[in-house]
Amino acid sequence: MKIESLWRDRFNHYLKETGKYLKYIFNGHLVFVMIILIGGAGYYYSEWVKTLTPDFPASFIMAIILGLVVTISPLTTFFREPDIVFLLPIETRLGAYVKKSYVFSLVMQLYVLLIVQAILTPMYSQVMGEEALSFLGLLIVLLVLKAMNLAGRWFVLYDREPYAPFVDTLVRLALNAVLVYLIVGGANLLFILFAFALLAGLCLYYVKSSRNAVLQWERLIELENGRMAAFYRVANLFTDVPKLREKITERKWLSGIVRLLSGKTKNPFSYLYARTFVRANDYFGLYVRLSVIAFLVVAFADLGWGSIFVSLLFLYMTGLQLLPIWHHHDQKMTLELYPYDSSYRKKAVMDLLTVLLVIQCFFFAFGILIGGSLQSAGVSLLLGLVVIVFFRSYASHKMEA
Repeated sequence: MKIESLWRDRFNHYLKETGKYLKYIFNGHLVFVMIILIGGAGYYYSEWVKTLTPDFPASFIMAIILGLVVTISPLTTFFREPDIVFLLPIETRLGAYVKKSYVFSLVMQLYVLLIVQAILTPMYSQVMGEEALSFLGLLIVLLVLKAMNLAGRWFVLYDREPYAPFVDTLVRLALNAVLVYLIVGGANLLFILFAFALLAGLCLYYVKSSRNAVLQWERLIELENGRMAAFYRVANLFTDVPKLREKITERKWLSGIVRLLSGKTKNPFSYLYARTFVRANDYFGLYVRLSVIAFLVVAFADLGWGSIFVSLLFLYMTGLQLLPIWHHHDQKMTLELYPYDSSYRKKAVMDLLTVLLVIQCFFFAFGILIGGSLQSAGVSLLLGLVVIVFFRSYASHKMEA
């Protein structure tokens, strides 16, 4: 097999694998929720931008956010565990393979860079006024920086020291943030060229130091597996992913919550799914993140009656994200040993989701109350309970499908 054919086959397999799960991730419900969230966030963001004054630290915020986006530059290699044996003898002939991986990684990350810059540009233009750098001019500079950072990231992976990638990330982040700050702030050209020369010199140093080095196959395969595992964890929130290696976090300090969620029922599935929520595949982390984000928005964003809409939207979205827990134990034959029929299992999942959503509903209402509106908090609580009732009906239908 030729190297070009190998990369093309790996790439086609990647598209087929991700496409299989993307259709579940971007189903009608999620698209509808995302459109509403993006539309609402865009409206309030535009209104907030209009209130900014010239003393607002827009350049500093741009430097930190764009510096992070430019610095975080993973290279998609499509390497697998057997490659340590079968590709090791032809390591010196993988130049074309790596170049194709580099171009693919650069194109995929440019989409993220473009979106982030488009979001930050209204804030930047409002503060800087006529002194603001043009969108296209800044984009070209960021593309060059992204290309340099991606190349530097690849060559630093040749280093055998385990801490080298971490140190490299910190150094590049500092240089990128300073460089972006100088550019968007309209600093002297000499300072900009000096910072750019430091970053270019660092990349050249990585290239030179890796000339006689060999690929760190274990590290590259571990990074590739971690990248795919992150995608599988997201997909697992919407459908069952057999390839996902189940991740268990013990969390002894949450044992009391397990007893609270499972209650005093004699249904063994109640305890099983309560512990699954706390320990497996970060359902707990997802629940906490969505709850905290929504709470901060409704409590401090001054949305008025819009806070009710946000609370209901996040309540519904949390239910959708947690619903895949119903399929979490589908592949485990030990559940057949339980002397109960499937209705007990369904009831355990429904009760768990209901308790979690009711707790979240009261939490959001408390956030709205902190925002200063007792009436809005009461309406949010009432409508939230109505949404939970409708979601129970929807979840029951999905479990029977």
